[in-house]
Amino acid sequence: MSSPDPTSGTHPNPLVSVAITAFNSERWLPRAVESAINQRTAFPVEIVIADDCSTDATLRVAHSYRERYPNVIRVLERSKNIGIQRNYYDTFEQCRGKYIAWLDADDFWTDPEKLAIQVQTLESDPSLNVCGHFVRWVSPDGEVKRERYPSIAPGRYGLKEIIHHNFLPSVSVMFRNGIHRALPTWYFDLAPTTDWPIFVLAALSGDIVLLDRVMADYMLAPGSSLMSKGSLFWYVTDARFYEKVQSILPSRWQRVARAEKGKRYESMAYQLRKQGDFVASREAAFKAFCSPSLMDNSRSKAKSLLAAVIREAQWRLRGKPTANAK
Repeated sequence: MSSPDPTSGTHPNPLVSVAITAFNSERWLPRAVESAINQRTAFPVEIVIADDCSTDATLRVAHSYRERYPNVIRVLERSKNIGIQRNYYDTFEQCRGKYIAWLDADDFWTDPEKLAIQVQTLESDPSLNVCGHFVRWVSPDGEVKRERYPSIAPGRYGLKEIIHHNFLPSVSVMFRNGIHRALPTWYFDLAPTTDWPIFVLAALSGDIVLLDRVMADYMLAPGSSLMSKGSLFWYVTDARFYEKVQSILPSRWQRVARAEKGKRYESMAYQLRKQGDFVASREAAFKAFCSPSLMDNSRSKAKSLLAAVIREAQWRLRGKPTANAK
């Protein structure tokens, strides 16, 4: 990273703002900050650490780095916990760079050229709004669980692909500052889906590029929402996203979102049936059947709805749940 006089204060016009959000992250924050500090750049960078009223020593760790790197780091403190969505948004609002690089406190960058490569990519093509790359999945003890994610080809993608699924790991992302300001109010009620709406907004006016390089580690923390909630939780979360995102999509893309929503409801119905929640399974199957229209994927949706109705009827006749029903 370029190193101005450490006593001069943060650069007034950084090209890149590294947005680090933290909550009870004292164990992991040093690694994240160091991975940002160690970036080799020829342009000014600021690091904005936003602590969401942690109850551990996260804030003390953040201030210790602020004292060491006053020309680079700013620390945002919260007097009360404002939640993950608001903490992200407010942190982005405090970022002064042309570009924002996303970094959660428990993740870290492994390539010191990451920011330089992504800036070069975005600067060379104004039609790109988001630049991501491949990452590894690692356990808290450092074991590599997956060498390369996502499992798609590198290259250029648009609105169609990001509506189908959120393939961008947030730790890999650099995006143009200001995109987040178009977020609708429902964003703040959509936790833990923090990044997907921003990527959709970005794709409304530009493209997304996925670079063919692994430059970060995403940590699979035991208590993280990704690892601890299970597949049903994510089907429900995705369906909630699709229910909301239609409000910001042009009419020609809304059918795509509804179709994806139907797929999630169909998967929900199956998982709920396995768990013995037959009423909820039937309700989810009906929602799948009606999304986006009766004729889309009708055979699969009809089969799902019929199975849900039959299992619910059997359950009611027996007067008790059926374990491991499918």
